This record gives sequence, structure tokens and C-alpha cells, in this order.
Amino acid sequence: MSMETNDRPVLSRRQFLRGATVGAAGLVLAACGGAPAAQAPNSEGAAPASTQAPAQASGGVQRIRAMMWLNSPVLDENFKLRAQQFNTIYQGQYEIDLQLLPYDQYWSRLDLAYAANDPIDTYMWDVQAYTHYKSGLLRNLQADIDSVADFANTEQYPLELYDFWRFDGTNLYGLPENIQMMALYYNKDIFDAAGVAYPDSTWTYDKLLEVAKQLTITEGGETTQWGFDKGALGAWWGAQTFGWAAGTAFFDKVIEPTAFTVSDPRNVEGLQWLLDTVYVHKVSPDATQAAAIAQDVSLFQTGKLAMVADGTWYMSSNVDSPFQWDMAPLPIWKDQRALPFWFGGWVVANASKAPEAAIAWAKWSATDYQKELVTNRDWIPIRRAEREDPAYLAGLPTGFKSVVDTLGDARIGDLYHGKSAQLVNEVMGPTLGEVWNNNVTPEAAAADIDAKANDLLAQG
Repeated sequence: MSMETNDRPVLSRRQFLRGATVGAAGLVLAACGGAPAAQAPNSEGAAPASTQAPAQASGGVQRIRAMMWLNSPVLDENFKLRAQQFNTIYQGQYEIDLQLLPYDQYWSRLDLAYAANDPIDTYMWDVQAYTHYKSGLLRNLQADIDSVADFANTEQYPLELYDFWRFDGTNLYGLPENIQMMALYYNKDIFDAAGVAYPDSTWTYDKLLEVAKQLTITEGGETTQWGFDKGALGAWWGAQTFGWAAGTAFFDKVIEPTAFTVSDPRNVEGLQWLLDTVYVHKVSPDATQAAAIAQDVSLFQTGKLAMVADGTWYMSSNVDSPFQWDMAPLPIWKDQRALPFWFGGWVVANASKAPEAAIAWAKWSATDYQKELVTNRDWIPIRRAEREDPAYLAGLPTGFKSVVDTLGDARIGDLYHGKSAQLVNEVMGPTLGEVWNNNVTPEAAAADIDAKANDLLAQG
């Protein structure tokens, strides 16, 4: 998913990664496509378990096929090395064939395999897989997860956040292995030159605006340095954080929403604040101004922007920046901090021919392999010991730990519905784009989103 912000594409989480060479990887809210025909689901929403025998090689080795989408050369190589490591550890027992595909081919390949009754055994979750759950194609992993004592350790795993993946209200249908969040990135050189203290966890959006005004430089009627850019706050899941902090949301439920409420004045106020940074306070560039500065790199990477809000995956884009930069938690709004998070993890096909091996891969990725994430730093580990490992933190921006510490204020930045594609790409995305282009007021846009979205929901 991408949406237009000031005529500039706000790259999806996946698109950011595709151009990255090192750093954090993450999920993206991709449109949910149609699911293939499936067996009738049981009372838990899952199809009856397959009676087919596990696929085996000589010597009784269970072979599994797995899939992940392509991200970047470094990340892709790490996935290949992960598969090799798994095969070495479980030699003689399990063997994984990990296929890496371009994202635009990923879901069609999965659906074709399902349609042929020869499903990919395990694959990386993205919200399009929710249609697979709805069609009874995904294995209920709760019993498998319960069999691993580590997963019950609330000190190590953020179990309270797992509820968002309990699509039936009780059971987990995916096993998380990594997590992504949002943060405020800032150019330390700009702050140092102005003698302004760096952002920290006490900042409010009022403080951000105050400092953005200080750091915006205009010469001869032309702005040569900007104080702030909304970045990923321009995506629906970023803009919604203002409503979250104020006690509301864009829709009533993450899983199968029944009503959109973007027109709630508390949501509209957040949209208006973002718009005003451009057209009232003039601390943020509009599309034309940004295009005049940024060419082949992001506006932040030009060194002419003091602050931008974006995801933890954005760290990789800034590695080679010609200036010193760091990150801090998203600011506080209405006395509350709110931010989105996303899981990365594995699902297992209900009709997998080697479910034992597929489940072993998912479990291993969420436990023992977490140590490798410390070395690679290409994902934020799901397990706390690794997220807070000094060796891991030593290779990351100094503010990274303060960002991770706000995980308790985070909510899932996803939308699980059979019509997510239309709701996101045809309703919220384009309409918010019109707001950022100053073609429609936030109030009118919010009412339009509610009308169109609720009409889609009413259609069933």
C-alpha cells in the first residue's frame, strides 16, 4: 500500500525496505486480495486438518516449502543464511526450501498453490493472509505455541499485544518473530547548530511545533531548511495515532470493524494539526517545495529537514546520511502517547504436508534464532532479552532503546477485514491524499471516508 501525501508517494513499509541495504525490516499494510476456494471452516474458523502424510525425503527427513518476499540484498541474504542454519541444526530431521519472491508475485503464488491443493507449508504473514484465515486455510497454532514454555513468559514476550492476532478471539493463527514501531527521527547537526536540545520522551506535539518553528530557516522569501515533515504520519495508520491518544479511533474494531468514525472531532483535530504544519505554521514543505529540494533521496536525507516521523524500518534508509542523526519516541498528544506497531511472523497452511517441520521453523525463528537478529540487526527481535541486549543496542542509534520502551503505548497499525483493499486503497488513502494537498478540509474528508467506508461495510 502507498498513498499520496502532497503529491509525493508515502512509501509503504515494504517499499522502504526494498531500497534498503542494511537495518530494520518490517511489515506493511498491503491490500487484502481475494482468497481461493477452501474447505468449509469449523467452529474456530479453520478448515479440518489435512490427512495427507508429511512430505519426506530419504531417511524420513520432513521437507517444507517456505516463502518470504524480497526486501533488499542484505536482508534477502540473511534469510537464505537463516534457512541454511535451520537445515544444519535440524539435519536428518527437517529440511526447508525457502523461496524469496517479489512482493507483487507473492500472494498470487500462494493462492495458486492453495487452489492446486498443494499449499506452501509456511510463509511470512502480511494482512492479505487474513483472507486465508477467513477461508479456513491457516492452521490454529495455539496448541503448538502452548507447547513451548518460553512463549508463556510475559517478561520476554509481549503477550498482551498478541491478542491482535487472535482472529477468533481466542487462538493465535500466526507466530510473531519480530516487531516494528514508529519514531521521530531528527538531524543532530541541525539541532547542534541552533543550540536546541534534542527530542526526548517528554516531548509533546506542541513542543515539536515550537522547536520546528525555531529550526525552520527562510532566506529571501525562500525556505532553505524545514523544521518538520509528517512522513509516515500521513498514512492512515500514522494519522490515526492522534485519535488514539485522544480516546477514539478511525474504526471501532481492528478485526472485522463494523463502523468507521473518522469524523469524530478528536480524529479531525489530529488531521488538522498535521495540515496546519504546512499551510498555517509553514514549518513543513508542501509537495512542490519538497520536490525542489529532494530528488533521488528522501527530504530528511538531504540534510535540510530537522525532524520527520517514520517507522523503525527507516533506520536503514539513513545509514549513509552525510550528517549525524538519531531517533526519539513519537511525541505526546492530549497527555497520552500513542503509536502503531506491526508484527512479522509465520503462518502455517492447514493442509501442509509437513506441519511438524513448518511449526518447528516458526518456533525456532521466535526463540533460538532471536540471537542471530542481534548480530544481523535486520529486524527488531520479539524476545525482550535480545531487544535489550547491549550488543544489539550498541549498533543502533542511541535513541532506539527509548523508542522500544514505548511499546506499551502501541496498538496494531492494521485493519483486518475482507474489504481491506477497498477501505485502504480506494477510500482512506486517496481521500487523505486530498487533505494533504489542501484540496479538501479534514472535516469534509473525514465525513466522506466514513460515508464510503460504512457503505462498504454494510454491503457485507
